[in-house]
Amino acid sequence: MADNPNDTPGRGRGRRILAAGARTLGRSVARPFTRTEAGAHWARVGADWFATLSDLKGAAMKMGQMMSQYADLLPPELAEQLGRLQASAEPLPWGDIEALLRERWSEAQWAQLAHIDPTPLASASIGQVHLAALVDGRAVAVKVRYPGVADAVDADVRNLGRLMRLAGVLPLERRDLDAMLAEVRARLREEVDYELERQRLALFNDLPHSEGVIYPKPINALCADGVLVTSYEPGSAVEDARRWPQPLRDQLAARYCDWIIASLLDHGWLHADPHPGNFAFREDGRLIVYDFGCVKQVGRHEQTEMVAIVRAGLAGDWAGVHATLGRLGSLSRPHAPLTPELETVYRQHHDALAGPLLADPPFEFRDPDFIPEARRAIRGALPQWRAFRPVPELAFVMRTLSGGYWLLRQLEARVDLASRLEAIAARHPHRPAATDRQSRPEAARQ
Repeated sequence: MADNPNDTPGRGRGRRILAAGARTLGRSVARPFTRTEAGAHWARVGADWFATLSDLKGAAMKMGQMMSQYADLLPPELAEQLGRLQASAEPLPWGDIEALLRERWSEAQWAQLAHIDPTPLASASIGQVHLAALVDGRAVAVKVRYPGVADAVDADVRNLGRLMRLAGVLPLERRDLDAMLAEVRARLREEVDYELERQRLALFNDLPHSEGVIYPKPINALCADGVLVTSYEPGSAVEDARRWPQPLRDQLAARYCDWIIASLLDHGWLHADPHPGNFAFREDGRLIVYDFGCVKQVGRHEQTEMVAIVRAGLAGDWAGVHATLGRLGSLSRPHAPLTPELETVYRQHHDALAGPLLADPPFEFRDPDFIPEARRAIRGALPQWRAFRPVPELAFVMRTLSGGYWLLRQLEARVDLASRLEAIAARHPHRPAATDRQSRPEAARQ
């Protein structure tokens, strides 16, 4: 079987990505300066990138998805095309998947299956999921990793980094982009490791968490290299749950927010893939969470400083906000003084983001003015952009919080975020955190 999902040789993946970069560079040499022509240029570039990355799947497609989340920093036409990567990936034919399973499962494992549906339940950048029934009557989900994606992670990240630098689409210094790519590479290496995902799924099942959060349970006897089998936990997708009564949607959204806060500040293990397809809802008020390939361990230092920045922000303590960003490594010069220009940036972000969250609870996630105001604040800060730098350790935390917002916006929910932020600010700044574990969870109990 070929070493990637579309029978493209491993080196061919890199050639295809770099060819897209060369085409981007070629289009940019004589790039016009009128807004209309520039928009058409980035639309063509985006369509080219979409076609290339969606076909390759794996880390290449995953990075394209992540880039689309920086819509406020990218040309809008490029962001729109990359946003299309968030939709389900085109699945592999059942014949290819069955051949993979034949390689990975023994006859004894096959004998435990009564039936497996050849039509995938879901497909994504790393693999696809099929519903199956065991001979004992249990329904299970069989997740199969696409061939070649595990071996291609490093090359994909390296080549996508080159593509981003050629296009010059993110206003980042070379060292900052390299640091962010290193963090992305680490998470993607973990995401293609289905044995690690099995361990983390077992870990989450063992963690104390808010009542009413359901995680699938691994079926250890059927897990194999590149194959993860779990209990099947059905629920309604967000687009269906959106039609439910408002009080039920609000209850589900509150449960989601409390789960995120507990994961981030109590447990130190954060589910960091906020794709809407990774969540489902039940009419009894329970939340179901799928796909534990991308999990970020949050250190005690980051926990402490996140509490500190919430406390300073709620108090309007801009010097405290500035000092906390310095300790987190978010300032280009860690000990840079607080200038009037930076104080204005902090105040504008507070007014645009925290203001609506705190005023007249509950916060309406479908508030049509929230995103435009937030984007205005971000764009207004661009002249001061060089005063800041990204924090790789928080990249997936911010991805989770951003994705969570969009999930609850789709649910059209209302949540009292003010009381939750105030509770976070009231936490003891030196409270011990449950994060002193190995970076890889202990093997799940057999």
